[in-house]
Amino acid sequence: MTNLSTRPQWARPQESFGATATRPSAMSFGRRLLWLGPTGIVVAFGLSALEWVIVTGPGNDGSWAAAVLALTMTMPVVLARRFPVAAASVVTAAAVVNGLVFDDLIRCAGAVPAALYIAFAVGARSRENGRGWGWTGVGFAITITGLIAQWVWDPALNVSTEFLPYGIGLALLSCGAGIGWSLVAPRIRSGRQHAEVG
Repeated sequence: MTNLSTRPQWARPQESFGATATRPSAMSFGRRLLWLGPTGIVVAFGLSALEWVIVTGPGNDGSWAAAVLALTMTMPVVLARRFPVAAASVVTAAAVVNGLVFDDLIRCAGAVPAALYIAFAVGARSRENGRGWGWTGVGFAITITGLIAQWVWDPALNVSTEFLPYGIGLALLSCGAGIGWSLVAPRIRSGRQHAEVG
């Protein structure tokens, strides 16, 4: 049996902040989906389907190109569990690009819930792997920027400034709920483990 110490660096198990982690590239497709999180995948596809219907439906009559581009504001939800700040960054950039390219389309039906879901993930997951609260603040600021971009270019939102305090408030609540979950979840898991041992 090969000693780990004699194996080349690339062949050794990857360690991350004291815990052994399996790289996604070594996982089967099913395990990779579980690693990303089934909830995020279901939400991403659900919001993307809604976004497609809204963009191409009556009142918008957007092209297929516009609909595909709009999905860049919802599909990054699949990244939220493992890469919340990256997901927030992609959605915010997508909001700006969508607004610049197709500035007369309503996209908020799927895009706003996607941003709020990511805000929750930022609160719940951005401090994993030893990261500090700074990452939470950065992720939240990026999410707010994306919501403001949506307000600027979405004709259903920019009819007044009422969306800004409403949207920012919902994002703050979502992020706060994520922070609360990050504090409660370890206790729930610990309680389950003690119950199984007992």
